[in-house]
Amino acid sequence: MSFRPIIYTILCFSVFFSCKKDKDMSDDNTAFFGGEIINPSSKYIVLYKSSTIIDTVYLDKKNRFKYSFNNFEPGLFSFYDGKESQSLLVQPGDSIMVRVNTMEFDESLVFSGIGAKENNYLMDLFLETEKQEQEVLEISQLEPKVFDKKLCDIRRNKLDKLKTFSIKYNTSELFNTFAKANIDYNYFYSKEAYPFINYGKNESDIFKTLPDNFFDFRKEINYNNSTLKDYRPYVSFLRFHFNNIALQEHFKHSEDDTYNNQSLDYNLDKLTLIDAKINDTFIKNRLLYYNMIKFINVSKSVDDYDTLLASFEKKSTNKEQKFNATSLVNSYKLLKPGHVIPDLMVLDNNEQVQHLRAIIKKPTLIYFWDVTDRYHLKVCHERAKDLEKKYPEFDFLAISINRISGKEQTEVLKRNHLGFTNEYHFEDAPKAIEQLSIRPINKVFIVDKDAKIINPKANMFDITIESEMLSLINK
Repeated sequence: MSFRPIIYTILCFSVFFSCKKDKDMSDDNTAFFGGEIINPSSKYIVLYKSSTIIDTVYLDKKNRFKYSFNNFEPGLFSFYDGKESQSLLVQPGDSIMVRVNTMEFDESLVFSGIGAKENNYLMDLFLETEKQEQEVLEISQLEPKVFDKKLCDIRRNKLDKLKTFSIKYNTSELFNTFAKANIDYNYFYSKEAYPFINYGKNESDIFKTLPDNFFDFRKEINYNNSTLKDYRPYVSFLRFHFNNIALQEHFKHSEDDTYNNQSLDYNLDKLTLIDAKINDTFIKNRLLYYNMIKFINVSKSVDDYDTLLASFEKKSTNKEQKFNATSLVNSYKLLKPGHVIPDLMVLDNNEQVQHLRAIIKKPTLIYFWDVTDRYHLKVCHERAKDLEKKYPEFDFLAISINRISGKEQTEVLKRNHLGFTNEYHFEDAPKAIEQLSIRPINKVFIVDKDAKIINPKANMFDITIESEMLSLINK
């Protein structure tokens, strides 16, 4: 997302609250959160912490909302407007207002009230890091020692600003933890990414060219920081970090010299390292599950699924995640290339029920959309339209995964200025999502004229999809 200056000024709504008492003087465990959503994606926002929904808060006629926290555990909470989510730090005595325009979510979001300075600081850190991505990419072309010095300068400058801010406003220990973690783990992430940005052909040799102390920062990693378990910089870093250390471990006992994220042995190494280094149950289970699902979603070797699943089940203690992973493996076994696609029932815009297989008459690309993801809704239809012009030998079927009527579907498409040809929705959406493993939403099926699966994991935005289509046309 490109950086743009914040264009909306801070507004305080007296109708909601009057803030005169400093939070440090407050003895009770309460806090307030309210605000205004401009161009709302839904009529409510959802508040949650970690994976647990706290409450659903409805907007009033002016698209404003208010919510009181009582007897709560301070920390990071998030609110979801139906399109995007945003985290905020809530501590006892806070009285935080937010104003955001969903058309420019991150760039327009501002906080005001007690607790706002800390949240605006965290938001500014996020935007600053986003703005510096190009700068970090450029210095990643330099020699390791020069790169390291420049990256350290960026980190040191941020830490100095944080120290000044912390002293000036006497910030809490909890805020300092999150702010410092943002700086540190983004720095760690850039260090992990450097070898693959700077080089890129033979990954095995990449690690050998680095100075011996290049990864010394890994000594600072806290693998079990429960306070940061939902914090994006920390979570993103751990995911990338385990990719790297698993690859380094994999090269020690394999003949591979290039990175292959579909390698079974490499993914087994990754699960083993996660299990060995992480003690925190929540962090460990989530990382194990993330990598298990990631492998299933990218690997075309169905025969490898059971082996990795067995390793995952031995290490994870989360019953729900084990069940979901097993269900996904079983679903993909039925979606193996060469199998006929499940004959689910679909409805067109006129509510006419049809068999999915019956509407497949020639090579077909089946893609899906979700009414809550307006960006993907638009880009997938635009991409399909482009491919349809280039490959008239193909049919293109768009299927909504939502529980909506034909009328509602038509209204969504009309509202987004999209056509209505070959548009369907499932008769039983939850069943279809499970049987077709429609996660992530950008997953695409390529099937032949007999509804036999050619690829159950195609990606419309991947350059390889056109070669797959041409191959099927020329069969």
